[in-house]
Amino acid sequence: MTKLTRRQIEDHLAVMGYIKLQSRDLQGLDLSGLNLAGANFSGADLSNANLNRSILVDAFLIDVNFSHANLAGADMSEAELSGTVNLSHADLRGAKLEGADLEGADLSHAKLNGADFSRANLNNANLDQALLSNTDLLEGTNLNRATLNGANLSRCDLQGTNLRGSDLSRANLSGAKLMNADLRRANLSEVNLSQADLKNADLGRADLRGANLNGTDLSLAILRGSELTGAHYDEQTKWPKGLMPDVAGAVLDGSES
Repeated sequence: MTKLTRRQIEDHLAVMGYIKLQSRDLQGLDLSGLNLAGANFSGADLSNANLNRSILVDAFLIDVNFSHANLAGADMSEAELSGTVNLSHADLRGAKLEGADLEGADLSHAKLNGADFSRANLNNANLDQALLSNTDLLEGTNLNRATLNGANLSRCDLQGTNLRGSDLSRANLSGAKLMNADLRRANLSEVNLSQADLKNADLGRADLRGANLNGTDLSLAILRGSELTGAHYDEQTKWPKGLMPDVAGAVLDGSES
């Protein structure tokens, strides 16, 4: 199958207004700034492609390979990204992913700073080592059973987010807003939660072994059945009334994780 050029795609769009590019080899192609709303890229290879500020609203992106692609500032709102979508090492800084279906997507090592994931579905997504620091547009996102091992989520707004059963081990959540978040059965071992706000968060049966809880606000948090062995805390840590951290296995030493 002949590899398409940017000019050919532009000419087709000028006539038809949309384009079908299923299973095409589009590696390294410059599609920056193009209006590709509603396009069908299912099964296409867009690795290393330049889609900077492109419009992919309502696009079909099932089983697409976006590894190492430049999607910074792209509008992927309401796009269908399910299947085995590979966004590993992609640049999605400032991208719009509002309401996008990213269930099971590979976002490992991706640059996600400032991306809008509001109402997005990230169930079972892989965000290992992803960069999400200072992102304020994750509130209410569904991250149920997502993998965020080692991810940088410092100062992120995760209020009310569904993180039930997610793997956040060794992640950086320092200064994060996690009020009312669902963290039931989450793996939070060795996570950095220093200065994080977890008021009213549900941490039932969560694994907090070795976590950094220095200055963390856990007042009104639900900790029934959670594991606190080896978790570090300091005098600024706020616990639910009646909880004795030393009895629960936590260590008062103010050390960093």
